Amino acid sequence: MERIIIPFMSPPLIESSMSLFKKNKTSSNLDTLIGNKTIFEGVLTSNEGISIEGTVKGKVECKGSVVVGKEGKVMADIIAENAFIGGQVDGNMKIKKRLEITSTGRVVGNIETSSLVIAEGVIFEGSCHMISEKSATDISPADSKNTLKQIAKKEKVPTKPQIVEASRCFC
Repeated sequence: MERIIIPFMSPPLIESSMSLFKKNKTSSNLDTLIGNKTIFEGVLTSNEGISIEGTVKGKVECKGSVVVGKEGKVMADIIAENAFIGGQVDGNMKIKKRLEITSTGRVVGNIETSSLVIAEGVIFEGSCHMISEKSATDISPADSKNTLKQIAKKEKVPTKPQIVEASRCFC
């Protein structure tokens, strides 16, 4: 299996990835692109932003924003500042600020974030734990679940997920 990181971003791929940002008026430096015919396995780490149009297996750690395009497939846990999901994610996500799942998005895994937007038509299987942005800034990729439980106790936030029917969710 070939592992490739493409330092050159072709204009059509930039436009498709950036369309999610334009829609949300969020700016970020996307310095890493996993192209639509690329398969990456391992730990993908970035100090800026990552656009995933291909397949990623393993773990994604990003200090900026992660964009999973419509054709993107991620079989990994994601830790990031912001995330915009238009493709498929099978894994848990810890997003410090804003997580948005567009109508073409599919997420199977648990979510931890301070802001969540889910469009109509999204497939989401898992639990969601809402945290304050202050708590999110205290969380680093190396933090364990025990630390998250301690933060939840300190803030008197329930640690067990609560099930909310999609018809009653005003996201």
